Amino acid sequence: MKNGLILILLFLASCSQQSEKQSVARIEAQIENVPSNIKEVRLRRVGPKGPETVDSVSISAGAFSMEVPADSERLYRLEIGDQFLPVFMESGTHVLKADFSRLYQSSQFSGSPLTDLMHRTEGLRIGFEDQAKQLQASYENAMYTGVASRADSALRAFESLQKNYKLKVKFFIDSIGPNPVSYLATSMLSPEEDFPYLDSLALRFEKEKPGRAYTLKMSSFMEAPRRFAIGKPAPDFELPDPSGKAVSLSRFKGKWVLLDFWASWCKPCRAENPVLAEANRRFKDKGLVIFSVSLDEERELWMKAVVSDGMNWAHASDLNGWKNSAARLYDVNSIPCSFLIDPQGRIAAKNLRGQVLAEKLMAIFP
Repeated sequence: MKNGLILILLFLASCSQQSEKQSVARIEAQIENVPSNIKEVRLRRVGPKGPETVDSVSISAGAFSMEVPADSERLYRLEIGDQFLPVFMESGTHVLKADFSRLYQSSQFSGSPLTDLMHRTEGLRIGFEDQAKQLQASYENAMYTGVASRADSALRAFESLQKNYKLKVKFFIDSIGPNPVSYLATSMLSPEEDFPYLDSLALRFEKEKPGRAYTLKMSSFMEAPRRFAIGKPAPDFELPDPSGKAVSLSRFKGKWVLLDFWASWCKPCRAENPVLAEANRRFKDKGLVIFSVSLDEERELWMKAVVSDGMNWAHASDLNGWKNSAARLYDVNSIPCSFLIDPQGRIAAKNLRGQVLAEKLMAIFP
């Protein structure tokens, strides 16, 4: 639950420039089981530089009241001791009732449709995560006991669960239309796997709610996915290879290129390297080039992993870690991350891993 709340706060961190002028939002609260040492409640607005305090009031016997300018576009944190509630401060009076020992789970915050929608959003996420954890446990147990059929069954069940979950999320978003919460809910979808839907949704935001803060954030959120959509030109870059000589992506134009972002310290990357090694062995002579860009900071660790994992293909890095210039150009926020680029220099696929990568390459190089 805590992680879900953090994700909400991060995702809406810089909503909004607009507010309901001359309207006020008032909170009348009664919180049970508040420790006697807690004397103050703070309301903080979530902004791009972190929460900023809007108001603070005294709390006595669990009761307090607060009045601030209404703002239906930005997310707020109502902080009581070491706990907080994410809320929208919409125009009118909000009656808050909760138990401090289970503040988020027990909270009832009347008069705020957006806060209610946010709770529904979290409900979708929590339901999915609970079922996903059960399937993960089943998969890990099956792998540990060596029952491959049970492991495959768990994987298929997860794929079905994820598919249904995304359908529910999209239905939820479509049903409430463009607003801060539907923007929040897009964090449950993948900019790559769900690009057509998200691209269409961003256009709907721009048409129905032009100029609103969450519309601007939605458009900004889609900038990178649109720039790196299938069929778009792969941006060129130049980095030092292991010998210090500059090597560019355009050097390999005319061939199929698997641009791979990785690092020696990344366990999932290292687990994927044998798959890349097999792909290199099978398809190198047929026209495939693997070009791996490392997000390492130490050359020794980078080279040690290259040798250890048998990565006998092109490499480059500026040894700037997450500030790697090519990674920033390609908006890489997690690794492993890969782009399959066709001979004309266009993006043909993204983040192909394991058997999916093998099948794609076999289709290209029969």
